[in-house]
Parts: sequence; structure tokens; C-alpha cells
Amino acid sequence: MLIYPTLKMSPIQGMMGMGGGATGYLGGAASGAGGSEYEFWMWGGGGGAGGQQRSGTSYHTTTYTKIKEGGAGGVMYIRMSFVPGTSLLLTVGGGGNGAGRDGNGTNSSGGYNGGGRGSVSNNDQAGGGGGYTGIFIGNGDSDKTQAKAVAISPGGGGGAGGPGYFNAGFSNGGGGITASASDGRGQQGTKGGQAVVRLPGGGLLTSGGIRGESAAGQYSAANSDGSALQGGLGSTNSNAWGSGGGGGGGWFGGGVGAHDGNNWDGQGGGAGSAFVRGSGNTYNADGNASLAAVTYVAHTFYRQTYGYDGDGTNNTTGTGYYNMNMPTETGNARYPGGNCAYGGTFDTSPNDYTSNDGYPGAIVYRTYNSGSWTTLSSQGNTVLVIP
Repeated sequence: MLIYPTLKMSPIQGMMGMGGGATGYLGGAASGAGGSEYEFWMWGGGGGAGGQQRSGTSYHTTTYTKIKEGGAGGVMYIRMSFVPGTSLLLTVGGGGNGAGRDGNGTNSSGGYNGGGRGSVSNNDQAGGGGGYTGIFIGNGDSDKTQAKAVAISPGGGGGAGGPGYFNAGFSNGGGGITASASDGRGQQGTKGGQAVVRLPGGGLLTSGGIRGESAAGQYSAANSDGSALQGGLGSTNSNAWGSGGGGGGGWFGGGVGAHDGNNWDGQGGGAGSAFVRGSGNTYNADGNASLAAVTYVAHTFYRQTYGYDGDGTNNTTGTGYYNMNMPTETGNARYPGGNCAYGGTFDTSPNDYTSNDGYPGAIVYRTYNSGSWTTLSSQGNTVLVIP
């Protein structure tokens, strides 16, 4: 395969080589009559973890290691046939920043490709959502539109902020494509320390996930809801405790988690939704339209159950953390390793208000059932020109 640099949980339907994410042009081999059929594995970026108290150390802990984790990126497989000469923009989503990584009191940045920023309160801060991994018709950032999308694997939600202690917060970000539906919608975010009015919604097929709401309230900005290709954006708020995690990017992004007033933990953000053009799922007008250069062949969404890691570990019993920071298909031969698509873990350093970033996603592809696999495992854009 030639490279021409530029100048600058279980399947619901019927699945290595070069790393890096710098922009470039890749030439591949054709297969099939009248078109070139390719297969792609796609992992979205993981959400960043929320942090413990940023205004002092009196509420720090080294004990509760599984709270406020970022959610895992979504996983999917597609097969498509493309007209020769078509340029495909392959773009790998970045992991959301962990709380405090952008500075004390600063909103945590969402991952590359639509991850929503984390929220900040007077005493804590949350993690940013992970970015989507996608394939678009085109060759640059301006082509990242729903009208030009071929397929999108969503990013995970960011973890919430609060004191370091566990207070029935269940404040981890939503991870992956939800198992509660078969159409690729994103996982909802988790509850905070206050009574739940509404959990942060995962991205849907025709609209973004709705921001969460607790008994203490919600973030009122319209951009707290997910939108096309963008996770819900967290705010800077004057409440004492409990900042909400950013929403994950996706076909439609997930909603941001609610704050928790003057209590303990905010809510974790929701994950974005998945998309496959021509799959038979009903999207909005841009998603339902056909693209002349693209013919759908097959796809599989690998779904994750709420409160379970990607290997099936039940996180809803005993401690009840409801974390979902491990993606599905880590045992797959195509999985790139390196914690690809994992959500960030909670940092229990006693003098540290920061937490860990989520990990980037990946695209692994080849001509269908032929030849070696190419792996793109760093956030960024690459252009594949179909010969």
C-alpha cells in the first residue's frame, strides 16, 4: 500500500499495520466488479475522568479507585463498496481530557472530533467527552458533515467531578453503544449524588442526547444537549460541588451531566450515537440520503450493557460504581492495543486534583477479505483514495 504525503458487547447484526494519525493519502487495491469493497473496524475515543476537590485536599482519597471514570468509546464493523477515484476522509477520535489537565478551574477539553468539554464548579471539575471516529466523503475537516458521513463510531462520556469519596455517586461517564436498543444509540450517563430527575441521554439517530438533571438542577445552556457530531458542552457554574461530565461525540453527541448543587458528585456524560449509511436504520434527512459513490454491504454494532465493562464485568453489584471505561472487542485480533478507546481512570493521588485522559480510538481496515490490515491509532485525519 502506497502513502502519498500531503503538503501540510455482542454483535446485533450480520466484524495491523501502519499507525499514526497524520493527514496523508493512502492508495489501496481494488476488489470486486464495478467497485472496491473495503472492511473497517472502528473504535471511538474514550471520555476523560472527573477529578476530586480542586480547592484543597480535605476531600481527597486514595481508596475509591473506580469512581468518576470516563466512558469507553463505541466499537463497530462495516463493509462498504466504493466507486474508484473516491476520496475517503478517515478520522480517528481523540480521548477527552481528564479533570485539571487544562488547569485548575478550567473546563476539561473534549476529545478531537466532537467531544464535549467537562464542567467546573467552585470546588471540583469534570472530564471531557471522547471524540467520534468516522469515515466521510472528502479530504479535509470541512467535509466532516452529516451529509458526507459514511460511518461513525461514537466517543464515550466524561466522568463527573466531586469530592474524592464515594457517596452513592455512580458518577462515571456512559460508555459505548447501548445494548438497550439495536440501532446504535449511545449509552446514557450515570447518576450523581442527588436524586435523579433525568439521566444524561446518549446520542440518538435523529437528535442529540438531552442534558441530565438532578434534584439540584441542570445546566441551562442549549449546548448542554448533544447535537450533530458534537457532545454536550459543560459549563462553569457557581454551585459548590458536583460538576457534570462532557458528552461524547457521535452521529449525534451525548448530553452533559448535571451538576449537584452543594452536595457531592455530578452526573457522568452520555456517549454519542453510531451511524452507518445505508444500514436500514432510520436517521434524519442527511443520514437517510444515499451517496452515489458508496454502496452499503454489512455492519455490526458491538453493544455494551449499562454498568458493565466491555469484557462483561458486572460493575452494578457490591460497590455499585456503574463504570463502563473498557471498550468491547479488546480480545479481537484487530484491536490495536495500547488502551485504545478506554475511558480515563480516576486519579487517587492524595495531593492531586487532576485525573486521567481518555484514550484515542482507531480505524483498522483493508480491502475486503484480502491482504494486510492498516491501523490508524492516533487522533487525526488520513485520506484514502479508492483506486
